[in-house]
Amino acid sequence: MAIKADANPSTASEATEAADAVSRGLRINFGAGALGMAVVLNTPAGILAPFMTNFLGIGATTVATLLLASKLYDVVTDPLMGIISDRTQSRWGRRRPFLFLGGIIAAAGFALAFNPPEFASQTPLIAFMLAALLLTYTGYTVFNIPYLAMPAEMTGSYHVRTSLMAHRIAFVNVGGLISVFSFALVEYLGNDRGAHGTMAWIYAALIVLPSIYCFFGTAPARQTVSVKKTYPIGTQIRTAFDNRPLLLLLGAKLGQLLGLATAGVTGVYFKVVILGMSYTLTTVYLVTITVVIILVLPLWSRASRKYGKRSIYMICTAGYALVTASWLLATAQDPLSYVFVRAVFLGIFGSGVLVMGPSLLPDAVEYDYLKTGMRREATISAFYTTVEKFSFAIGPALALYILGWFGYQAGTEGMQAEQPASAITAIYIGAGLVPAALYGLSLIFLFKYDLSEEKLKAARAAAGAARENA
Repeated sequence: MAIKADANPSTASEATEAADAVSRGLRINFGAGALGMAVVLNTPAGILAPFMTNFLGIGATTVATLLLASKLYDVVTDPLMGIISDRTQSRWGRRRPFLFLGGIIAAAGFALAFNPPEFASQTPLIAFMLAALLLTYTGYTVFNIPYLAMPAEMTGSYHVRTSLMAHRIAFVNVGGLISVFSFALVEYLGNDRGAHGTMAWIYAALIVLPSIYCFFGTAPARQTVSVKKTYPIGTQIRTAFDNRPLLLLLGAKLGQLLGLATAGVTGVYFKVVILGMSYTLTTVYLVTITVVIILVLPLWSRASRKYGKRSIYMICTAGYALVTASWLLATAQDPLSYVFVRAVFLGIFGSGVLVMGPSLLPDAVEYDYLKTGMRREATISAFYTTVEKFSFAIGPALALYILGWFGYQAGTEGMQAEQPASAITAIYIGAGLVPAALYGLSLIFLFKYDLSEEKLKAARAAAGAARENA
């Protein structure tokens, strides 16, 4: 179903409940698309850096540069993909064709990244890894930009959007669960270079299948069509920066995602090197977090209806920061139960952070349309994903640069090499101090965020009145 872009949004009140309703089946079909992209994002974030430093013999600072370059590439491609999607006209709409295409491209790049050929020297190996990463993240961009634009089009309901994003986050965490099993799977397959390659082929199938399913499953979704008038890129960027709720949301997400990305890389080193945990036990820890996240998602969705998205978002962000900071007190002599108590609380607070942040994006996207009259859902969503990509470029790179500067010893025989005291200090900083501080910083932006349900209703009414008087 498509609606005209230049139709009035809702004049004096919200669109009817029937028009804004999204069936449970359609919510599931939409959410399922996030599974494959979660595998793309989360698996390399955890296991790729140790694979390159400890199985391919690439130095930590070089790995950091590779990850940084591949993600900064997305800073350019994300806005471009948003504009392409917004201007696309096809029998499948402006968004859905890219769900199919993006999944295939991302799966191919992912498989190549863990299956590099044998090279005589490091230079061609590094070049190959960069090309594989660029292909992987091109596919992620092609899928994810149009995908994140869809909820703002599918419904105008403030709370149905939260439910849509909750379904998405549930599948994100199923994908995250699959990702954390990569450690145990690699260990089971022999914990060598070939084991990583076999894992990657299995996971490539898990990337492409949900993407194709989402393409077919979202066929009944409500869509918008592009307006005839187009705007220069400079105008679109300038007017987007006038969207205060969007900028505050992006500021909050920047701090949170930088913290998450830094902890995601350093956390593996922390569990294995500092706490002496095996890959299998690390997998159990990560599974515990993910299961808790999924279980408490409905609780946070209901709480947001009563207390508001922003309030719940701030509570969960503060809680997550405090639990993350507690890793500074952890030692190898602590009971294992301490690790898993942290896992439970990280899951509880992380669940709220994961669902509340994305649920605010469709509201900011609609607010942009109400203020500017531009149908550019994918372009605005691209700003959000650019922050995500930038964070997952800078965060891991920062963590790995710190490890390199503090003398972390790379190798080709796994993670058994003894590390100097300076590298141990760097791991503590990257796993506890830096991410906790970044989460705390994001609270400043959330404190200023004020796009409530009531303000959004008022903006709809004002936009409708302006069109009636035009």
